[in-house]
Amino acid sequence: MGQFQFKFTDIFRVCRYGFSGRRIGLHLVGILLAYLLYEILVYLSLAITGGSEVNSYWDSYGLLPVPPFIATDLKPLTIGAMWFGIIIFASIFFLVSTMTSKITIEQLRGDIYFSVGDALKFIRHKWQTVIGSFLSLPFLILLLLMIPITVALFGRIPYIGKPLLIIASVFSPIAFFIGLLTAFIFVVFIASLFFMPAIVATTGSDAFETVYQLFSIVWNQPWRLVGYGILLFFLKLLLVPIWGIFCIAGIMIVLIPTFTLHTPFIQETIIIANEWLGGGLQKVIGFLFRDDAVLFGFDNTSQLPVPTISTVICVILLTVTLIGLASGVVAYLFSLASVGTTLIYVVIRKRLDENNLIEIIGIDGQIHTAPQHIGDE
Repeated sequence: MGQFQFKFTDIFRVCRYGFSGRRIGLHLVGILLAYLLYEILVYLSLAITGGSEVNSYWDSYGLLPVPPFIATDLKPLTIGAMWFGIIIFASIFFLVSTMTSKITIEQLRGDIYFSVGDALKFIRHKWQTVIGSFLSLPFLILLLLMIPITVALFGRIPYIGKPLLIIASVFSPIAFFIGLLTAFIFVVFIASLFFMPAIVATTGSDAFETVYQLFSIVWNQPWRLVGYGILLFFLKLLLVPIWGIFCIAGIMIVLIPTFTLHTPFIQETIIIANEWLGGGLQKVIGFLFRDDAVLFGFDNTSQLPVPTISTVICVILLTVTLIGLASGVVAYLFSLASVGTTLIYVVIRKRLDENNLIEIIGIDGQIHTAPQHIGDE
């Protein structure tokens, strides 16, 4: 890898740095942990609700992580558990993304031996900053929105409400600027969903400094931010399907010999696994192949014999493998996102204030630049 140019061409480094066992593995563990917690919360809430809720949900969705805005016919307790599970997923994602960005920036600085353990030590000291930076922006938005909401509520008071609204209208110009500020903070909040982990990882800043840097790059470099983001999006659009194709090809190569010699057994296993996954497997196969009858072979599960213990064990192993396979594809997407936003932030900071985040200060007090062969893996 050549020396950093601090141009849009540096974003293409995501192709190399994003395809890393450490980074993909980190996100894979995070996804599986979040998925497990989500499913536990959902089925626990269904069991507490009682009745036939568990069986009904299992028949409809199985082990699919269904978001609350799709499964709208559920009880409030289950919907609440789903939203809480999404919050847990978001928290895990931001923490893991910060660890991934930290590994990336240290590799760019020449430390190719910066390990997952080192990243874990870093996040133990910075997890409050990550969560605090994320929560501070919605709090600011809510605080600003309380001003017009309070005025509107006072306007509902009998007799004195309308006079208060008339008085408040005098301050319309101020209210206009408050509205503009709220809209700008909302844009910064959207940017934080992508760049907040990269800022914390590359600068080691506290929550206040992180929020300040978010405001700075959005205000001073908006078009470069959008342009680089679009470039990263198209790179992900190209690379993730390729990785997905290789993953599918890998499992197909493994299954073909067994399927050829034990067709009825494998068909039975696939059908039951498809049921456990809420029909998701058949949808994917139907998207990839015109005819899925070769794999499934049966019209419905009533044609299947009673599954034996060996069949159930194979179904469990196949289901776990398929969940891991899908998670691996998503983990690669998240790895590209973490690495890409780190690269974008390094370039933008150099363009913004000539701050080279790849340079490190040694014990001699001198600035040292990463070597020409920046940590290939």
